[in-house]
Amino acid sequence: MKCGDVAHAELLFYSSKEKVLPMYGAMMKGYIQNNLPDKAINVFNEVESPDEVNINLLFNACAQLKTKEALNLVKKVSKEIPKSFYSNPHLLTSLLDALMKCGDVAHAESLFYSSKEKVLPMYGAMMKGYVENNLAQKTIELFNELKNPAGMNTVLLNQMKL
Repeated sequence: MKCGDVAHAELLFYSSKEKVLPMYGAMMKGYIQNNLPDKAINVFNEVESPDEVNINLLFNACAQLKTKEALNLVKKVSKEIPKSFYSNPHLLTSLLDALMKCGDVAHAESLFYSSKEKVLPMYGAMMKGYVENNLAQKTIELFNELKNPAGMNTVLLNQMKL
């Protein structure tokens, strides 16, 4: 998949009789990296009991699509996951990113501000989402909320790819 040989990876994956979660995750990640988010979602739908990694990858695929259908899937899955998953900063960052890219700023803000432990990538996802949703003023306001913005400027700007 990393070399772009999607067909060969699919052949290996679908010919395997005993698939384990990391195999599903590898396929999903490969599809996402090769700009095939719909295929990543199809693989996710084959997983009986997705773990945090599979859910994280699903959110990434939905963020690539930026559609109403993707938003509905993000909302559905986020309601079904255990509450303990919300303490995973990587998963929460991916969820925020997907919500923002699919245009649900209010839901993303609600999750962000209710989060007890905010990590730098969460701020980056929110600020990039504000920019993508033409809410530049909110980007500035959130940036000003940071406790030590001077030390974070470069990291945030790199994450936002401005």
